[in-house]
Amino acid sequence: MPIPPTAPNPFAAQAHAAVCSWLSRFGICQSPASQRNLRRARITDTTALAYPDAGPADLVRLTQWLYWTFIMDDDFDDGPDGRDPARCEEALTSLVRVLDGGAGRTPATHAFADIWQRMLANRSAAWRKEFRKDTEEWLWTYYEDTVDRAADRYPCIDAYRYRRARGVGAHMFLTLAELGAGLDLPEALRHLPALQDLKRAAAEYTGLNNDLWSVAKDRSVGVFHNAVVLLERNEGHTARVAADRVAGMLADCAEAMLTAARELPAQLDATGMTGPARTDALTCATAYEKFVRGCFDYYHQADRYTRPEPCSSSTPAPVHRLFEPVQPPTTTHHP
Repeated sequence: MPIPPTAPNPFAAQAHAAVCSWLSRFGICQSPASQRNLRRARITDTTALAYPDAGPADLVRLTQWLYWTFIMDDDFDDGPDGRDPARCEEALTSLVRVLDGGAGRTPATHAFADIWQRMLANRSAAWRKEFRKDTEEWLWTYYEDTVDRAADRYPCIDAYRYRRARGVGAHMFLTLAELGAGLDLPEALRHLPALQDLKRAAAEYTGLNNDLWSVAKDRSVGVFHNAVVLLERNEGHTARVAADRVAGMLADCAEAMLTAARELPAQLDATGMTGPARTDALTCATAYEKFVRGCFDYYHQADRYTRPEPCSSSTPAPVHRLFEPVQPPTTTHHP
């Protein structure tokens, strides 16, 4: 990890309190099992590390968005919605409807509609287009994974690496790095090759690094969309050799990030970009790097990854039950 660490965002406590209030308001994730999963994930810490420069109001919506993505990821990874293509399609369609302006038809989609609209508030059309594209691509990777499981298809590692960067939501979270850094880039800057290369390498690093940390959890629930597991299955590697191969991929991604960052100033010179626009492009590159470093540091801190719980049942059971009728809260504690 060649990127230096940054102190976490100082507004994390306020953001966490806002998340607890938000979850209670929509009546989701109130069961003891759901709250235990959220506590173990320490999601607020992720946001504070990944977006260290966000202001207090922006950190609240970033943290709420990250909570939502973790919650949904658990349900698709651990529950039946990620095992049955028809159920998965139905769930995803209800979420895409929200992206298109729908208000939501269940408590879970009502919550999603609320945070989606607040993520778009005060953002440019160019940013909204990018974020909408990244979010929908992320959502449909759950369907792609579900079809693989149903067909018992193990993708090759090259195809998987491309999908994993989107499946972990990394492109979406890197677009949010603009929000976290107080930026909103004009359209032309989004198409600078160096900035695109940096974002692509950062996204792939984020996905592969997640695989190294989540391999035990993935094995416990029968998830094989993990670079380590696929290298064992498709190429016959031992767990250690497979993990070393993934570490080598991470080193390549890190070098690609550094190369792109070095190339960015010359590309700005070539376009004649000066003043605030040039500063914003350089700041965005730094924000991408801070995001990657923040995620890297987070995994060392969360029980979700450092102390995986044994799987208590081989039957898929969604701990958060996003797409089932909400039950009355059974506890007053919060994650």
